[in-house]
Amino acid sequence: MTERVSRLRTQSLETVPTISMERARIVTGVYKQYEGKVSVPVLRALVFKELMEGKEVYIGEDELIVGERGPVPKATPTYPEVCCHTLEDLVVIDSREKVFFKVGPAEKAIQQNEIIPFWQERSMRHKIFSQMTEEWKDCYEAGIFTEFMEQRAPGHTVADGKIYQKGFLDFKRDIERALAKLDFLNDPEAWDKSEQLKAMSICCDA
Repeated sequence: MTERVSRLRTQSLETVPTISMERARIVTGVYKQYEGKVSVPVLRALVFKELMEGKEVYIGEDELIVGERGPVPKATPTYPEVCCHTLEDLVVIDSREKVFFKVGPAEKAIQQNEIIPFWQERSMRHKIFSQMTEEWKDCYEAGIFTEFMEQRAPGHTVADGKIYQKGFLDFKRDIERALAKLDFLNDPEAWDKSEQLKAMSICCDA
């Protein structure tokens, strides 16, 4: 092991995991600005674009491959659109013995004053749980079963050979051709398709 790799390994092992509110604030800001003004696909694309443009990129000393989920090493973002954590959740996350993430006073204040007021009844988790039966909720609370995805976003992607054969400009041209072929007079789904294609184009630009 080289000295450089040894230093990076030590840093990785000794750095304390924390919660970062950077992503939550960016997502919330975009939703506040655009929700109700654009379609859902375009709204989500604008969120992605703002994340790509606004997220702080950490470049550490000794690193050859850079990038972190948060603004510093082991800073983990939250996903309020998936699950809006309560302040009690943050206390548990901060204090549990095994997989913990430290939550500072500033992060708790942001969650209380900015994130919870906007997301507490808007998150996917809230919408899903509001449709479940009381029997289901009782079983869930009793720990009979758990739902792994209820508090986190999927970390998986499904791609095909296109990503190895085309660049973003190629995809942009494909999108433009698809938009030009839409038949708004005869296809009742043409508008929905156009919004999805517009969102894809925004993501390419991001």
